Amino acid sequence: MKAKRRLKAEEKNEDDDIDDRISTLPDALLRHILSFLPTDTCVRTSLISRRWRYLWKTLQVFDFHDYSQHNAELFMSFTVFVNAVLALRSSPHIRKFCLLCYDSEPKTFYTHSVNAWIRTAVGPHLQEFHLRIEGDDFTLPITLFSCSNLLSLSLDGCIEFELQDSSEICLPSLKVMKLGYNYSLDMNSLNILLSGCPILETLEILSLGLGYDELVSLRVPSSLKSLKITVEVGYGICLEIDAPALKYLSLAAVTFLNAATIGENLHNVEEADLDLFSHPDSESVEPLLKLLRALSGLKHLELHSPTTQWLFSSPILDIPEFHYLVYLKVSFPSFNLSFLFDVLQKCPVLQTLITYDDQEDPTSVTDDPSPSHGWAVKPKNVPNCLISHLTFIDFQDYEGNSHELEFIAYVLLNGLVLKTMLIGGCWMDQPEELEKKISDLPRGSAICQVKFDYDASP
Repeated sequence: MKAKRRLKAEEKNEDDDIDDRISTLPDALLRHILSFLPTDTCVRTSLISRRWRYLWKTLQVFDFHDYSQHNAELFMSFTVFVNAVLALRSSPHIRKFCLLCYDSEPKTFYTHSVNAWIRTAVGPHLQEFHLRIEGDDFTLPITLFSCSNLLSLSLDGCIEFELQDSSEICLPSLKVMKLGYNYSLDMNSLNILLSGCPILETLEILSLGLGYDELVSLRVPSSLKSLKITVEVGYGICLEIDAPALKYLSLAAVTFLNAATIGENLHNVEEADLDLFSHPDSESVEPLLKLLRALSGLKHLELHSPTTQWLFSSPILDIPEFHYLVYLKVSFPSFNLSFLFDVLQKCPVLQTLITYDDQEDPTSVTDDPSPSHGWAVKPKNVPNCLISHLTFIDFQDYEGNSHELEFIAYVLLNGLVLKTMLIGGCWMDQPEELEKKISDLPRGSAICQVKFDYDASP
C-alpha cells in the first residue's frame, strides 16, 4: 500500500511539473495557442489554474459558433455568451473575428445582436473577418468595408450587401475574398466592392443564384493571382478579365460577351479549370480561342464538356499551342477523335492525358463513322508528346466504338515512352473480349502496361 501511495504521489508531482512547464510559457505564446481554438473552449481554460484564469480576456482572436439551429432559447444563451465575452475582454483591439450564426426569432433581436457584434469587431486592427449566416437573408453593415487593415474577408450563406458607389469602399490591404453559397448576390454591388480592393490576390465566388433571367457581368481586379467562380444555379456570369498576375483560374457556368472582354495578359496562369458556355447572343468561338491563346503558359488544364462543345461549334478550329502543358483532362459530350489529336499536336511536352465522356445516356452506344467524331484524314505526323513525353493515359467511359478503339491502337503504337494506359467503363458488355482485343494491339513502348477499370468515373 505504501508503494502504491508513493507511486501516485510521484505521478502527481510529474503532472505538477508538466503543469508548471506550461504555466511558465510567455503570455504571447499562450495567446497564440488559444487563437486556434473556438472561443468557448478558450473561456473554459480559465478553470485549469490561476495562471489561466484571466488569459482568455487578453485575446484578440475570436471564433464564435452558434449551435442553436434556429432555436430561440438556445440563440438567447448564445447571445448572452458572446456579449459577455466581448464586454469582459481587456484588449480593446480585435485582430480576427469569426462568426457562424443561425437566424432566430424575434428577427429584430437577432439582427440587432449580429449587427452589434460586427460593429464591435470593425476597426483599424481587424485583419481577418469570417461570417456565415444560416437562414433568412442578413444585410451586412457597410462599415465592414472600411477596415483599412483587413487582409482576409469571407462571407458565406445568406448575406446581402447593397452598395451605391465606390466611395463607400476602403479596403486597401485586402488580399483574400471568399463569397460562398450566396443566394442573392447583387453583381452591381460586387463590382463596386471589387473596385475598392486594389491589391486583391485571391477571389472565390460560389453562388447558388445568379442571373435567372439574364447574364450578369463581373469585372475582376487586375491584381488577382487566383480566381475561382462557380455558379450552380441560374443563367451564369459574363466575365471581364485582364489579370497579368493571375496564376490559377477556375470558371464554371461562365461565358464572355465578346473577345474584347478578355485581356491578353494571362500568360502567367499555370493552372486552369474551364467549364464555359457560348454566349446566347453569339455563337462565335473566338472569345474562347482568345482566352486559350492568352493562357499560353499553362501547365495544368481541364476542359469540361460545355467548353469542348463550344470548341466543336467552330467550322475551322485553330487551337493555340501550349508549350508548357504537362497535364490535360478533357471531357466530351461524345468522343471526338479528330479534336483530341488536334489538341495533342499542340501540346508537345504533355505527360498526362485523362479523357472522359459527358453524355447523359452512357448506355446508348453508337458507332458513328462521321468525320465529326473520327478522322477525316488520318494524320501524317505523330504528335511530339507521344514520341517523347506522354507517359500516362487514363481513358475513362470507354464505350467500345471504332473511333475510341482507333485512338487506343494509335497511342499504344506511337507512344514511345508510354508507361500506363488505363481504360475504364462501367457498362461494357463483354469486358474479357475487350481486354484480349486491346492487349493484343502492338505497342511502341516496351514498358507500357494496359490496365482495365470497369468502375472508372471522372
